[in-house]
Amino acid sequence: MIWLALISVAVLGLLVLLFRVRAEDDAAVDPVAHFKTQLSEIDADEKAGTIDAANAASARLELQRRLLRATKSGDSEAVATGISLTKNSTATVLAVVVVAAAALYALLGAPSVPSAPRTLAENQQQQFVEETGMSISEAFDRMQQGLNADPGNAEARQMLGRLARLARSSGDNVTAANAFNQLAQLDPANSNWKASELEAFIAHGRGQITPAARLVLAELLSVSPEHPAGQYYLGLLRLQAGDEAGARAVWTALADRSAPDAPWMAQLRQQLSGLGVAPPALSAEDVAVVDAMTEAEREDFMRQMLARLETRLESNPQDPAGWLMLARSKLALGDRKGAITAVEQGIAANPSEKTTELQAFLDNLLENPDL
Repeated sequence: MIWLALISVAVLGLLVLLFRVRAEDDAAVDPVAHFKTQLSEIDADEKAGTIDAANAASARLELQRRLLRATKSGDSEAVATGISLTKNSTATVLAVVVVAAAALYALLGAPSVPSAPRTLAENQQQQFVEETGMSISEAFDRMQQGLNADPGNAEARQMLGRLARLARSSGDNVTAANAFNQLAQLDPANSNWKASELEAFIAHGRGQITPAARLVLAELLSVSPEHPAGQYYLGLLRLQAGDEAGARAVWTALADRSAPDAPWMAQLRQQLSGLGVAPPALSAEDVAVVDAMTEAEREDFMRQMLARLETRLESNPQDPAGWLMLARSKLALGDRKGAITAVEQGIAANPSEKTTELQAFLDNLLENPDL
């Protein structure tokens, strides 16, 4: 648990870093031409089967709305994420991101899972057919119809989540993306659904962040700007656009504020290493010290780390991720009341647009007394 001592105090600086738009770049952007190019790319993606007709129509509608805003205001900020994607990216980037799309999203409570081997996926599909008497596509259609009629049907939502993960593991990324999209609409407070939709699009595009994927990324960052998956793919988007400095800045900031043993750190270190950056990791001495502790000593050590984190948050409360980390750590130690208090403090100290995940975590605690 030594990672708690290493949490970054530069969250506000990170947000500025993630969302800055350089004036000199903006001056050269023609938003109308940019949107027309994106519309053409979406047409090409639909023709190639990268996205289905429903998602293509949704993407076109969103782009048309942004185009209208851009032409009215003359402001290029309507461009999703402020970056124009180029077609040029290295083979290394493609190889790395295909692995990342399956491995990165192993977050606590995250709905998506790494792609299973084909034989395992086939076994899972067979088991599903035997249990339900339906194919995945038949079940997906039925769940969609049921949820359209009754959006609050918890059993149907649970089944749709299972279908989405099963489709993802079997390589049917279009079906998975559609399912995750519907789950994100039904449960907008859970940004993990949107992140899973994004990863399904990227996996189907063989590692490329297509125009449709860029729209999903922009949506994820708008509801959860600190989401690790969103930050990771924002860096990847910049790298694929040829902006190595931008990718380095985003990924370095993400590494600085992440626990050294966070699930995405191995992939992040590999990306940063390719850009000439080596983020710090736990030293062998640190690991040895923690490993040598008894269970009671580890718990005491954890409480000391939490006390230091609480002290830091008192002086810098504008850190939603820090409050969420504190709450989860307290819950792990069995302090449910303390976890609720930490979340409530984090919500009170930050603007509502930055507390979506905190509110979702609090709702989950209040609705599930056994947690």
